[in-house]
Amino acid sequence: MEIKGTAVKTTPEFVKERFPGRYMEWLQSMPSSSRTIFEQPIYATSWYDLIESVIIPTQKVGDLFFDGNHTEAAHMLGRYSAEVALKGIYKIFVRVSSPHFVLSRASSIFSAYYNPSVIRVIESKDRRCVLELKQFKTNEKLIMNRIAGWVEQTLEITLKRALSVVVENNEAGTELETLITIEWD
Repeated sequence: MEIKGTAVKTTPEFVKERFPGRYMEWLQSMPSSSRTIFEQPIYATSWYDLIESVIIPTQKVGDLFFDGNHTEAAHMLGRYSAEVALKGIYKIFVRVSSPHFVLSRASSIFSAYYNPSVIRVIESKDRRCVLELKQFKTNEKLIMNRIAGWVEQTLEITLKRALSVVVENNEAGTELETLITIEWD
């Protein structure tokens, strides 16, 4: 699986902003295959290997800053990514839109960030939405928690409070299909 550079950039930005002075420690904690990505310019429109550019760096954020909790690190990185992506005019647009509309647009955007992938809304009613994510591998499972964090923060930007964001991973061999169920007030 590959991911667009725009999404890759948020992890080092998060570390620099939230843990100033520890960026080099984080960078040095990674294997050279991941470290090399961050020692070069990251281009927003370029494609990067998901494991090397996001999964491993997220795990290292978890190891260093979240007492080894990779899931919490992924969730917080997802929230941060939404904060960065949805500011300025986008924040105003998101704030005046319904959560259903925003989440349907988000599923289209996510599909453009992950290659190959199928990401779609399979349920959208009342105060509930279900996203289905396909064509991921089991070793990429941590990205689902980043996406869930992004969705949760996006809901907050729409002035809705997430009552629950549940990630349900279904593994078949090395294949991963995920449902993310979002409910809000």
